[in-house]
Amino acid sequence: MSVFLIVLSCITLAFASGAVYYIKLLSQAASYPPKRVIRQKALVCSTGTAFTLCLIFFTKLLA
Repeated sequence: MSVFLIVLSCITLAFASGAVYYIKLLSQAASYPPKRVIRQKALVCSTGTAFTLCLIFFTKLLA
């Protein structure tokens, strides 16, 4: 069980760092790829972070 939580924590960390990176890219004036693509990637990373945090929460709740 603890290995599962460690793996989920690592996935959460990866998603969160990706979200921060893409949100930081959005704040720059000119960038490649287009802002629409960066916004989509930031949204996917943020959703992944929320989903894995929910998985960790419910795993801890049930254990």
